Amino acid sequence: MPTDARRLPIVRGALFVALCALAAGCAGLQWPGMPVPGGQPPTPHVSVAEVRLVRAPTAQMMAGYYCARVAPNPLLCLAFGGVPSREQMSFAFDVGLDVENVAEVPLPVVSALVAFTAYPDARGQQNLGAACITMCDDPATCPQDTTTSCESSEPEIRDLSDFGRAAAGFLLAVATGEERLENLRIRTIAPRSTARVSVRLQLDPEQVLGLVRQLATESLQAISSGRRTTFTIPYQVEGSIWLTVEHFGRFAASFPTYRGEWVIR
Repeated sequence: MPTDARRLPIVRGALFVALCALAAGCAGLQWPGMPVPGGQPPTPHVSVAEVRLVRAPTAQMMAGYYCARVAPNPLLCLAFGGVPSREQMSFAFDVGLDVENVAEVPLPVVSALVAFTAYPDARGQQNLGAACITMCDDPATCPQDTTTSCESSEPEIRDLSDFGRAAAGFLLAVATGEERLENLRIRTIAPRSTARVSVRLQLDPEQVLGLVRQLATESLQAISSGRRTTFTIPYQVEGSIWLTVEHFGRFAASFPTYRGEWVIR
C-alpha cells in the first residue's frame, strides 16, 4: 500500500477530532480516563498521610495548669512551676492529605473539610470539631466561605452537614504567615500523579484542656500526688476534598478515617 494511502485514515481521524472540538459535539467520543460529559472524572484516591502536632504545651506546663485544680495540697504544685498562659497551652497540627489523580486531566483542589475528634471513643459533643478550608489562586485574599464550599449532594460524601454537632470554635483553620497562606493556594494534581495537600489547624485550648481533665484520669491522679507524668490524647481525623474540572464542574472525594494519638511529655 502506498505511504500516502496508509496515512489517510490518520489524517481523517485527526480532522474528525478537530471538527468535534470546534462543534463541541461528538458525545460518543471519549478517551480513556477522560470524564463523561455531564458526569465527572474517575474519583481520586485521597488518604491522610500524616497528622503532625506542631505546637503543644509540655507535660510540665499541663501539670502546672492542672495541679492547682486537682492537688489537695498547693505545695505539691511547686515542682511543676507556675501556671502557664493561654498562649502556652495552645495546640496546632498539620494534616497532610495525599491525593492520587487517576484521571487523564488535571484536578484542582478547591476546598477541604477536616473533622477532628479528640478522645473519639468518649461520647459527647465538645470533643468534635470541623473546619472548611477554601482555596483560591491568590491565597492572600482567599475568602473562607463555608456556606457552600464544603457541601455535597452525594450521599457517600461526608460534608459539613455530617458534622453538625461539632462544638463551635473547637477547630479552626490557621492561615497566618507566608507558609500558612500558601496552604490556601489552589493545588492542581497533574494527570496520573499524586500530590500532597497540607492544612494547618488549631484547637481551642480551653476545650481541649477540659476534655483532658475529664478523661485523662490516670495522669491527673499522678499530678494530684505531685508526680510527673505524660499525657496521651487519642484523636480521629476524617473529611473530604472538593475538586473542579473545566467544563465538567465540581465534585468531591472523601478520605478514610484516620486514628492516632499524641503523647505529650
